[in-house]
Order: sequence, then structure tokens, then C-alpha cells
Amino acid sequence: MQALKMQPLQTQCRLALFTFVLAFCVILVGADVRLSDAGFGCPDWPGCYGKMVAPADQTVIDAGFNGRPLDSGKAWKEIIHRYLAGTLGVAILLLAVIAWRLRKQDHQPLLLPSILLLLVIFQAALLLLTLISIFWFTRSHE
Repeated sequence: MQALKMQPLQTQCRLALFTFVLAFCVILVGADVRLSDAGFGCPDWPGCYGKMVAPADQTVIDAGFNGRPLDSGKAWKEIIHRYLAGTLGVAILLLAVIAWRLRKQDHQPLLLPSILLLLVIFQAALLLLTLISIFWFTRSHE
């Protein structure tokens, strides 16, 4: 019976370790994106120039992005960072869900996964506000 109770805890520990390593990778890739000035390598969201991966050359870009020249290297850095960060958000959501499902077990952390989930939601809201303000600014000055 004890072995059955340990299975969810082992899964939670493995997921927490994966999330920790992934968070470190997101920080490293994010630093590279920032230092290489690739933060706006993709002018739209969630894709990149209307595609789910960074386009290879300027000819495949939709007409709506004609004003934005393609820098393929910066676009790839940005899209990889986005996908890593999105995966990190899903991993944090899974940690919070597992913590809430196991909340009746002894020594089950509940506060930290919940706070992390709220911080991710807050950060996503800031990203949305940033994108809306950039879209509004660029559209109002055309």
C-alpha cells in the first residue's frame, strides 16, 4: 500500500526536477535573446510572421508583415524561447494540479506551486499587455 502512495510523489519530484532544469534553460535562452536583441525577432504571437516556426526567408512572409524585415537568426532564438517558456508554464501548471490533488498527504507543498502558478499567469498577462500596447502603438502611427 505504501508503494502506491509513493508513485504520485515520485512523479511530482521528477516533474519538479524537470521544471527546475527547464526554468534554468529558459533563463539562459532568455538571456541570449535579450543580449542578441532578438526580443522582437517575431512580430506576432503565438507564431512568428504568421507561422508556427520561424520562416526561412523573406519570401514566405505574409503581406501583413512587409514592414518588418526578417532576421532568421533572431526569429529562431525568439521562437525557441517562447516554446521553452510555454513548456515551462505547462509544467508549472501540472505541478500545481498535482499538488492540489495530493493536498491531503503529509508534507505536501501547496503554497509554493500555487504561488508559482499565479506568477506565471501574472507574467502572461504582462506579456499580453505589452503585445497589445505595441500593436496599438504601431497601428496608430501608420
